[in-house]
Amino acid sequence: MSAEPLNMSAEKRRAFRAGKFPEDIITKDMIREMTCSIDCPPGTPNPKEFKVTEGMLLTKVPADMTPPLEYCDHLLKINGTSVTTKKEMQEAFFKLAKTNKPHYVSFGQKIISKIRKIQLSLTVRRIISVERIDARSVPSNASIKKPPSKDKYAKPTKGYLYYKVVLIYFPRSKLGINVKSYGNVVYVESTDCSWGSTTRRFLYLGDAILKIDETEILDVQTTQSAIRSGFQKNGIITMIIERASEQVSNKFVRSVLSFNKIRDPFVPVDVVKSCADQLAHYEKHGFVEPTPIFKGPTKDYSSAKRVTVAQNLVVNKKIASEVFNPDSLSAVPDWNDPKNR
Repeated sequence: MSAEPLNMSAEKRRAFRAGKFPEDIITKDMIREMTCSIDCPPGTPNPKEFKVTEGMLLTKVPADMTPPLEYCDHLLKINGTSVTTKKEMQEAFFKLAKTNKPHYVSFGQKIISKIRKIQLSLTVRRIISVERIDARSVPSNASIKKPPSKDKYAKPTKGYLYYKVVLIYFPRSKLGINVKSYGNVVYVESTDCSWGSTTRRFLYLGDAILKIDETEILDVQTTQSAIRSGFQKNGIITMIIERASEQVSNKFVRSVLSFNKIRDPFVPVDVVKSCADQLAHYEKHGFVEPTPIFKGPTKDYSSAKRVTVAQNLVVNKKIASEVFNPDSLSAVPDWNDPKNR
């Protein structure tokens, strides 16, 4: 799922490239600063390996600096000296590299986050927010607000934590997730943690997306529309996510991620008719030793002893694959029941 291209206004794009974001969403209590250090070999850093926007947001850095530097960190200081322009940044890096001696590069970092501490030797400003929320304030489609089910295959109604995640569409960033739906719930199926990913570090595999801004999420199409319209309107979206935190809920989420929706294979008409005739025979005469339904010689599979028939009873016996993948041989649902259609 990609957040590009978006028809954001030119004014909004310029504001984001300058590092100016709505103060009612990115509040002061989400901002903090820290100073760290990076070990640099002689002749580095190379000024050409750094790119910034007009607002000093880093859009390219050397690979060995990711982490600790993240996409669109707002550069504030280098070795304690404030830098406000691209030229000042390049001159500072050039002087360090020219010494041709091992040294430390010190940056300043403002990190917008409430729960994550980064201890790095690097001064920048980072837009990131992941905040745990009380279960009483989650939307109506949260699992803990649904009645318990007697179906052992139903999604558990307990064992979850809930978070509010704020995502910002930085210049030329990408969303970095794929989602899938199962049982009217949308799950994060895969994540892209590469440089420039909007969801980097914030969303985990199996996270259920419950709400995007004011829209409750029940399917993939609604998810895509809400993300797109939210980014297009403000350049910022707020997600409420549900994360499994206990063994039972984790097991269910893992099974959802491994489940693939595939269409039933095509079965020829003559095979369907032969099976229907044989089923009618069983219903009329019971489960006795059947006669072959196809003409010609057939191989004797009695030595496999997978199934035996005795006194009109069918006895199932376990085989090796049931130990490794029991779900592949689980009972077939009753298709006469409308709920299973």
